[in-house]
Amino acid sequence: MNISKLTKYFFPKIIVLLLTMGIIIFPDDSIEAAKNGIHIWVDILMPSLLPFIIGANLIVSLKVVDIIGAIINPITQLIFNVSGKSALVFAISAVSGYPVGARLASDLRLNQDISQYEGQRLVSFCSTSGPLFIIGAVAVGMLNDANLGYVMLICHYLGAITVGLLFRRYGKERREKSNKNIINNIKYIINTPEKDGFFISFGNAVVNGVNTLLAVGGFVIIFSVVFKILSLFNVIDGISSILCFLFSFLGITKEICSAFISGLFEITIGCNNVTNITYASEAIKATLCSFIIGFSGLSILAQCCSFIARTDIKTNIYIFNKFLHGIFAALYTFLFYPISKNYLPASNFSSIYDSFYNNDILNHYFYNFKIFLVITVILYIIFNLYFLYITKD
Repeated sequence: MNISKLTKYFFPKIIVLLLTMGIIIFPDDSIEAAKNGIHIWVDILMPSLLPFIIGANLIVSLKVVDIIGAIINPITQLIFNVSGKSALVFAISAVSGYPVGARLASDLRLNQDISQYEGQRLVSFCSTSGPLFIIGAVAVGMLNDANLGYVMLICHYLGAITVGLLFRRYGKERREKSNKNIINNIKYIINTPEKDGFFISFGNAVVNGVNTLLAVGGFVIIFSVVFKILSLFNVIDGISSILCFLFSFLGITKEICSAFISGLFEITIGCNNVTNITYASEAIKATLCSFIIGFSGLSILAQCCSFIARTDIKTNIYIFNKFLHGIFAALYTFLFYPISKNYLPASNFSSIYDSFYNNDILNHYFYNFKIFLVITVILYIIFNLYFLYITKD
């Protein structure tokens, strides 16, 4: 039998077995990690996500998406090569946060409202965090800097839009332009009979919202336990040592690597661990948190993929999209960080040199030149691999 098939078959089972053994060996630590996950779910995710999930479900079932989509369709088709209703998913995701965007995109594909390729393009930029988490939880609650939160929020959305622009030509399909104008499209939507009334749609929205949030809570709790077990088995410590060795020339310590890796599992825990590192600069903390939020962590990736996997949208490309999102969000945050500190050049006509050359923005860039160089090389490699993949398809 093929070795790759054997590996693919047994590897997940071995991982689950080892993690189950870890829970048995370390029951007290596992319970404490589960309590921490429940705390995150109840105190942070439930009050911030449930109203938006119910509202998003109602918007879809009441055909609000169809009407607004018909209005903004020409713009979104030109920019992102997606329909108007798809672009509205981005707006809802930007307000509500994970995993609403992936859920709505999957629903559109399941209802045959969009094609497979459009669904793939849609999830490339319509799965984002919300302002409540970035500004409220991370910037204010962890970094104690509201101004930095607005910069991180803008950079997060810019990262998603950048990935959407890169993937706008994904898929070998030609979108046919509708012969109907906007008014005729809206009339057609209004005249199409609805399957359910308002109260039935509202009840379904509440039930589906609660079920979605229960699934979110389950993912958060289990990944909190998984990270704790891996830490007790010294797996996280080993990975941190490798990353620290590779990036030691940038001043990256083992503690920073460990905190960063925790964010690759669960974003709230990871951002909290990163911001608790006292000796790291605020710019580095904000940059690492932006990558973690953009990538979203294995916990949220699992939640989103659980919706996407029900369709023919490819989950591996979606995960690659989120990695790119994290890279671009981190890069934009690092570039625009001085703006949050009002480090803009002073408008002083008597000292032109100081205004353009001797200001904190340029000092920030020159001082961190090595980091820019590494990020540039990484982006160069990623784009080359991406274009090779596209050419192969």
